[in-house]
Amino acid sequence: MKTVFKLSLLILTISLTSCSKDRDNDPSSSQNLTGLAAFLNGEFNVTQTDYNGSLTTVIATIPLNGTGTGTQGFYNFNANAKTVSYSVQTTMQASVLGQNIDFPVNVGGNGTIQYVSDTRFTITDANNGTTTYDVSNKTSTGLRATTRFETDTLGGTVDLLLDVYLEKK
Repeated sequence: MKTVFKLSLLILTISLTSCSKDRDNDPSSSQNLTGLAAFLNGEFNVTQTDYNGSLTTVIATIPLNGTGTGTQGFYNFNANAKTVSYSVQTTMQASVLGQNIDFPVNVGGNGTIQYVSDTRFTITDANNGTTTYDVSNKTSTGLRATTRFETDTLGGTVDLLLDVYLEKK
């Protein structure tokens, strides 16, 4: 009986030690993180996007300003591994010759993240290069991250400041 008890205790000790070591090596755990890295570690939903900029065509420059419709997306930050995956979809609207035209905005990718300060981070990925985000309106569960969005479209070039509102899952 003593041998069974000692053997059970040994197995329990080994399995607890293994679990502890696994947790220590888990890049998604938030140990030793501070500042913006600690806050952003985890999953966030995109709840809103605001845009301000222009669409430049060969004919004219059209101002773009408003709140995106049909907005959805996510940012998944792994601060210890310094990686992020993200996807944002929204629709912006431009008034051209008195008619409203909808333009989809789809941005996504995955890459590395650098926490520059408590109010700035950059994401570098193969598709979009390096993108800088300035953080404001931070609450206990969310924030607004402003970034520049530039893309060539069939009809011209879009140049925007894009405010992305993130809320912790």
